[in-house]
Amino acid sequence: MGKVIRFPGSGGNDSGKKEEKGHNQETEIKSIYSTLSFEDRVRKGVEDYILYNFAVKNVLGMDVVYKKNEKNEVGVLGAIAYEHKRRAGTYVADFAGKGYIDKEGNVHIDLLAFKAGEPEVYNSLMKIMKAKKILPQIKEL
Repeated sequence: MGKVIRFPGSGGNDSGKKEEKGHNQETEIKSIYSTLSFEDRVRKGVEDYILYNFAVKNVLGMDVVYKKNEKNEVGVLGAIAYEHKRRAGTYVADFAGKGYIDKEGNVHIDLLAFKAGEPEVYNSLMKIMKAKKILPQIKEL
């Protein structure tokens, strides 16, 4: 017959200490429903894209108008106040962007252009959003 050798941490009793299951172990419960509204998820997607792809140090504020279609595509128009990485001061810029909604409901922006910085890309993006019927309409009061 062989002898069973138990190593510490392998699921056996460690030096006589016995933990009761359920009392000492913390469990994390995942929520099925998102706590963020869809507008907040759009803002987060736009902010993540801008911080990753442009020379923006900090986003100070953002106004966003969005429209989604039946294919889970999103069009975004807005203005952003930000701090630049290499220049001192704060700046305000208008932008347009398009993206999609994934299975978890998160918004991912795949193309975004600033009106003053990239006018050709901005205009072509507006035409693409109009053709895909995701161009948001801005209503003036």
